[in-house]
Amino acid sequence: MKNIVFFLVLSFLFAPTAKAQITRGAVSGELYISGEWYIDNHGKVHYAIFHSTDNGKNISLKYQNIPGEMPVGNVIGDATPGALYNYCNNELWVSFDYGVSWQYIETVGGANYTSGSVSGEIYKNGTDVAGTLYYSENFGSNFYVNNTNIKFRLEVGSQYGEILGLSGIAGFGYSLKHSLNYGQNFNNTPIDSTVAFWAPSGQFPKISRGTAPGEIYLVSWTPELHYKIFYSADTGYTWTEHFESEYINIYYWGVQFTAGREPGSFYVKRACFNPEFDGIWVFIDYSNDYGKTFTTYFHDLDSTITGTINHVSDSIELSNYPNPFTDYTTISFDVSESLRNPMLNIYDIFGKPIKQINISGKKTQIWDGTNSNGIRVKDGFYLYNISWENYFSKFNKLLIID
Repeated sequence: MKNIVFFLVLSFLFAPTAKAQITRGAVSGELYISGEWYIDNHGKVHYAIFHSTDNGKNISLKYQNIPGEMPVGNVIGDATPGALYNYCNNELWVSFDYGVSWQYIETVGGANYTSGSVSGEIYKNGTDVAGTLYYSENFGSNFYVNNTNIKFRLEVGSQYGEILGLSGIAGFGYSLKHSLNYGQNFNNTPIDSTVAFWAPSGQFPKISRGTAPGEIYLVSWTPELHYKIFYSADTGYTWTEHFESEYINIYYWGVQFTAGREPGSFYVKRACFNPEFDGIWVFIDYSNDYGKTFTTYFHDLDSTITGTINHVSDSIELSNYPNPFTDYTTISFDVSESLRNPMLNIYDIFGKPIKQINISGKKTQIWDGTNSNGIRVKDGFYLYNISWENYFSKFNKLLIID
């Protein structure tokens, strides 16, 4: 599989941000996603929880928010196969069947929960000004006090009893907190300001554990609204930058991160409302080399989705030459003759469709840089892919220059 890094930038559209959450499951390649699903004809936003077992390539609908039932909020994976937590409207729920059915646990305002290293283990803090840290080893049925004055968000580590935390203030500095005794005591390691310092528009640095002892990922934002992925193999004493994104309009995009269960696996989830404002576009960027390069899976969510959806195919290789181009470029693709009504779609960098061409029976298609009205588009970056029925190929990028 050819790894690609594709970031769709919508920098001048003004719309609410889609803020779906992502969390690792209990086994390799497993993810859960929660958040906006689609917008109905009355303008009401519907929410759902989706599940993937192949690093986000395919996702299946597990739960939809029904009036009077459990609301959909922030999902948190457990180390038990099929076990998942959901925290929304100050209520914590647990599922043991991959998010299909749910059991109520408790109502606690302002809580921060983290879990997933050991089966049934879940930590809670942020419920009071003292910073009380609670611990449960039975899926939240009973919580016990482990410490006080823990006034920072937590992440469980890869070892039994290990807890990580990130404390500090944007513009002043951050430090990594590390405990190997269930949060009873923490070591403090300052983080260099080139690694974590800013928090533009509330986009604070975030940490996610790896799979080996001492392995931590840290994602932080720059004032230019790029995010960077840093990696540490020694519990935060040293950091290596693995990736820097392009500009992302955080007022339009919801962006979340999580490391996976497989060594080297890391995920970035980006979601936004589609241009018609009746559905959600979800992009899952998957890395198997510790956040250095990514393969992108795209899902176009709407009300017709009731089971497994497979909106991305890796079977079609796309290329165009020349790139950049001035007069025209030839787009090449290997499309099976069995595909029904395959279309070449061209978008501007904001994700707005500008031209669609039927490519049935073709292996190449010339594009002269015009839109559907035959008008020459402006110089700059454009995107293209292949679609057929309910499927999409990966996206490629091209550049028009004068």
